[in-house]
Amino acid sequence: MSARRTLRGCTVATLFTLAGCQSSKTTHDTPAAAAPTINLITVTASDFHFDAPAETPAGPTTIRLVNNGPSIHHVQLLKLEDGKTPDDFIAALKAGGPEPRWAVPAGGPNPPEVGSSTSTTVMLDAGNYAIVCFVPSADGVPHLMKGMARPLKVTAATGPAAAEPSADLVVKLVDFDFELSGPLTAGHHVIRVENGGAQPHEIALVQLKPGKQPMDFAEWGEKQQGPAPGALFGGVSGIMPGAHAFATVDLPPGDYALLCFVPDMKDGKPHFVHGMAKKITVS
Repeated sequence: MSARRTLRGCTVATLFTLAGCQSSKTTHDTPAAAAPTINLITVTASDFHFDAPAETPAGPTTIRLVNNGPSIHHVQLLKLEDGKTPDDFIAALKAGGPEPRWAVPAGGPNPPEVGSSTSTTVMLDAGNYAIVCFVPSADGVPHLMKGMARPLKVTAATGPAAAEPSADLVVKLVDFDFELSGPLTAGHHVIRVENGGAQPHEIALVQLKPGKQPMDFAEWGEKQQGPAPGALFGGVSGIMPGAHAFATVDLPPGDYALLCFVPDMKDGKPHFVHGMAKKITVS
């Protein structure tokens, strides 16, 4: 952003009476330029539709997901290469086989509880994206196959980029674990999530009900039949190796599950089957 400049100096009368304004009598007031701010977009999810802006500038972007339900939903951003569209991605999934390489996971907010919201900050490059929801219905069909897929155009930035959020905790995603830089305490946190593995990974935060374990919720999440064994507190959906994002959370005390539902590149099984289902205590 360029500063607006106000010049105070020579009056017309002075110009007629003097040869010119002396520089010693000319002052320049230059207001300080405001620091660039992080882009913000709000995505409202319902069964089975996304309301979201059609485009946003490149740079650090906070995505606020509002879940109007009645089902749980998340936002998975996919950067689409080779001129592909969300319809092309859906057609590729219907054709079977692994997800196409031209659809690159770029993060987003993992599910909050129905009727609530959560925010995740991701780094977006200019290009064409898809906003999709991979959460399955009780019939096993992912929500994107029921209409939860829409385009997002990320335009080139026109000014300096905003600084990334300041995090108070780092969670590293590895094959196949969650490594925390310190204990996670109750209250407000900005968590930097880094993918240090060789595959795409995500983190979903779930407060477990008494007596429940991470695998109880992981298995429930595949079909969502019966009462949920925990409450959802957001997180970061799939990001590529070497990428990072930020999850903003407000956590009550209790036992939590950290889960990754991303399918393995070798056997197609969710990563929680391979060990990415960790229990921690927030106090």
